[in-house]
Parts: sequence; C-alpha cells; structure tokens
Amino acid sequence: MPKPKLAFVLQGGGSLAAGQVGMLRALFEAGIRPDLVVGSSAGALNAVAFAQNPTTAGLDELQELWSRLRRSDIFPIRPRHLVHGLTGRRTGLVSPDRLRALLASRIGIGHLEDAEIPVHVVTTDAATGRPAVLSSGPALPALLASAALPGIFPPVELGGRLLIDGGVAADIPILQAEESGATTSYVLPMASTPPAHGAVDNALLATRQLLSRITADDVAMARGRVHLLPPPASASVSPMDFRQSRQLIRDGYDTTRSWLSAHVAAA
Repeated sequence: MPKPKLAFVLQGGGSLAAGQVGMLRALFEAGIRPDLVVGSSAGALNAVAFAQNPTTAGLDELQELWSRLRRSDIFPIRPRHLVHGLTGRRTGLVSPDRLRALLASRIGIGHLEDAEIPVHVVTTDAATGRPAVLSSGPALPALLASAALPGIFPPVELGGRLLIDGGVAADIPILQAEESGATTSYVLPMASTPPAHGAVDNALLATRQLLSRITADDVAMARGRVHLLPPPASASVSPMDFRQSRQLIRDGYDTTRSWLSAHVAAA
C-alpha cells in the first residue's frame, strides 16, 4: 500500500495569494508539514517559494516579497503594449519582463526538482485546455507559464507546448495533487467578488467567475481527505490591489489559526 502523503494545495488569485503566506505560517506553527506542494497561477509562486525553503526564515522572505509588491511590479501597463495587444501584434496586453525579473530575483532554485519538498506547478495546455503539471525542469518558465493569464500575458512555450495560466484548467489543483500521490490535502483558497475597474481587473474577475463552478466540481471529485481552509476575511478586495497584502497575510494567519483550533481533531 502506498505511503500516505499530505499536500498543500494553493489556489491562484493575483494579489489575494498574499493571504496564503499567513495560512502557511499558521499550518507550519501547528506542526503540519507537507510531503508535497501543488500550486496554480499566483499560488504556484507561493508553492515554489515555500518548497525551496520550508522554514520560518523562508516564510519571512515570502512575507517580505508580498509586503513590498506593487501592481506595477507585475502589470506595467504601457500604451505601446496595449496597442500592440489590441491589434494582435502581441499575444498579451502586458509584457512579462518585470514579472520575469521579479521571479528571477526571488526564486533560488534553477529547477523544480531542486526544491526541499517536491513541488508541482500547474499550467494549462493552450492547445487542449487540459492541465499540464510541471514537476521538474526550469523553475522560472514554469512559474511564468502558470501565471500567463490569457489576454493579459503571452503564453510560454515549454517542452513543445504553449502553456498558459494554470487556473484556467485547475484553479484549485486538488485532483493534480492526488495524481501526484496526495492522500490528504490542505487547500488554501482565495475568494474575490469585488467590482472590477479597468481592462485587467475585468479580465481577472471574468476568469475567476468562470472558474468558480469548475473549482467546486474538482473539490467534490477528490478521492482523498480534504481540509478546505477558509479564505482570509479580507479576500474580497480586488486581485489587482497589492496594497492590501499585509492585511491579507494577517487575516490568513488569524483565520487559519482559528480554523485549526476548531478542527484540531481533524487536523
């Protein structure tokens, strides 16, 4: 019989993923350690960052990253890129250059298999619309692919495939975690229903609304034990609003600690 394995499953959600830092810290302090980590979209960044250094110091570094992050660090809206994107001369409205530089400065492993804990980055195969899970190979392009929101960032070519945002096919990649061996999953979700302002906000909100039903179906189809943590109380802000990161981190920590106290027997 295969050995039971515990997974942390991290949903995407743009700036809302900051809350997962507090959630991870609460789980870590409670002595809950994963055998593998699976992430999609912005959750993939947290998954890789945690897996490369699953310590208090590693969480401190991740918290610092989110606390300093601003919208312009990821979504630098430039008129030239917008024009080229809208006229079809580019495959996205936003250049991924700043995101690439940010990831390169923060991700300390060259390849996914170099992480301390096995980590799986979920992307979407643009040709088939099906999940494409990356468990080895270069870390940076894997993360860029998982965050390549259609229409916003260009797809990433990797291994002969065009890959886009993992949230399109598996916003909460719980089935992919189970396919990777998980028998128990702690799901770190995000939630957002704010009014949208601007083209990028509208694209993010429309995508998340489309995925909500798929996400619920995936959780219902899970075969193993699932602990669905509550999202941070402040997770109703825009996924483009990086000014709320510190509050999201605090709320993620407090909400998860309260949940663990109430579910200590299950945990």
